Amino acid sequence: MAKGPFHFKRFSVQQDGAAMKVGTDGIVLGCWSPVQEARRVLDIGAGNGYVGIMLLQRMKPGGSLFAVELEPDAAQQTEDNYKTQPFEAHTKVWQGPIQGASDAQPEWAGSMDLIISNPPFFRSMPKSPVHARNLARHDDTLSMGDLVKASAQLLKANGRLCTIWPSDRENEWNDWASGYGFAIRQTVQVHTMRHLPSKRILSEWIKTTDPIEHLTSKLTLEGEATLDFTQEYLDIVQPYLRGT
Repeated sequence: MAKGPFHFKRFSVQQDGAAMKVGTDGIVLGCWSPVQEARRVLDIGAGNGYVGIMLLQRMKPGGSLFAVELEPDAAQQTEDNYKTQPFEAHTKVWQGPIQGASDAQPEWAGSMDLIISNPPFFRSMPKSPVHARNLARHDDTLSMGDLVKASAQLLKANGRLCTIWPSDRENEWNDWASGYGFAIRQTVQVHTMRHLPSKRILSEWIKTTDPIEHLTSKLTLEGEATLDFTQEYLDIVQPYLRGT
């Protein structure tokens, strides 16, 4: 993705201040995450804020979008992008670690309808010399356990948690989420191309101890060649991406 401003169909975001730019993982999460009747949404590890704004596009007017971002420059960029987004909503950005959000923002506790996160998910991998990029990509400061624990504190009963992870961490994430009182609603195996194994998993969890049906599906982004986008991928990105 380009380093300059990124122009969606209905809004644009600046991204020079965030280490991680607009990317496929975030776009897929933003297109897929079910908003249903959510009125209070929290984006954990917001980067430049575009995933949350994508959800605002599908939400009813007048909702609230909150963001937590650890890296100061990225948090400022999220705040700036929230100020210029065109949808009717209340927005707020808190700069700091999600592990401290409940104490710093006590009014958030148990109030969120939906939490989304495209978290830093690399572990024990070579790192960049750029500190901000490491914060955005590696889980040193935001482990799976910390993410699901904070989400359990911040969500309402029956609130939803939507994330995207590398496929090789699916079982680990499922263990963490189920251990903190969540029940799995959906799992989507994301394939970059038809002939390749799943690279990412999208998952939706409900904060409940009640048994619920677990739905599974597959999303393939490209056919046999780069930029040979599948119709199923084009269908979900069409409301957002120019040229689709």
